[in-house]
Formats: sequence, C-alpha cells, structure tokens
Amino acid sequence: MYSLKSFPIKIIMLGLSVFAYSAAYADNSIHCSKARLPDEKAICRSVELQKQDVRMTTLFEVSGHLMAMGSRGAMQHRQVEWLSTRHQCKTNMSCLRQSYAKRIDELNQGLEGIYQRGPF
Repeated sequence: MYSLKSFPIKIIMLGLSVFAYSAAYADNSIHCSKARLPDEKAICRSVELQKQDVRMTTLFEVSGHLMAMGSRGAMQHRQVEWLSTRHQCKTNMSCLRQSYAKRIDELNQGLEGIYQRGPF
C-alpha cells in the first residue's frame, strides 16, 4: 500500500533520477557549429559557459517534466524572456556568467517549490 508520507520522497527521487539521466546525456542548447549570434559564439568559445548551458538546459527540462501542465506555458515564456536578456549580453563574458547564474538559481528555486508541494 502506498503512503502519503512517502509520496514527497518518491517525487524527489524521481526528480533526481530524471536529473541524473538528463545530466548524463545532456547537450548544449546551442549547436556550436550553427552558432550565429554573438552570445552563442561567445558561449561556444568558453568551456565554463558551455557547462553552465548544459546545467541550465537540464534544469529546465527536469522542471518541465515535474511541473504541473498549467504552469509549463509560463515557464516556457520565462525561458524565452531569459534568452532575450542573454542575447543582450553579446560577447560580454561577465554578463553571460551572471545571466546563467541567475537563470539557474530561478530554476533551482522552482524545483525546490515542486519538491516541497509536489506536482499536484
């Protein structure tokens, strides 16, 4: 029999499993051979930023899988807004690092909320 007390733990374990799987097979959201915008080219020249891009992409994908369907549109809209902001950084590495750090923090906070409430 399933217990409601174990439900949050199961959700956390599911999230961690999806995250681990995604992290193992994640790819940059930017295909460097096709990079055309200044921010994309700058990211492709930096291993650090490529790692941040993989991390952010993985968190975004995990969030999408765990988030309630009614909230996914807002999450996708926020991602588009973030991309617009990132594009404004152009080749400014400090700006790009800060942009990724802020977005990763936002996604982590969203996941924390899901872990606490559950996707229901």
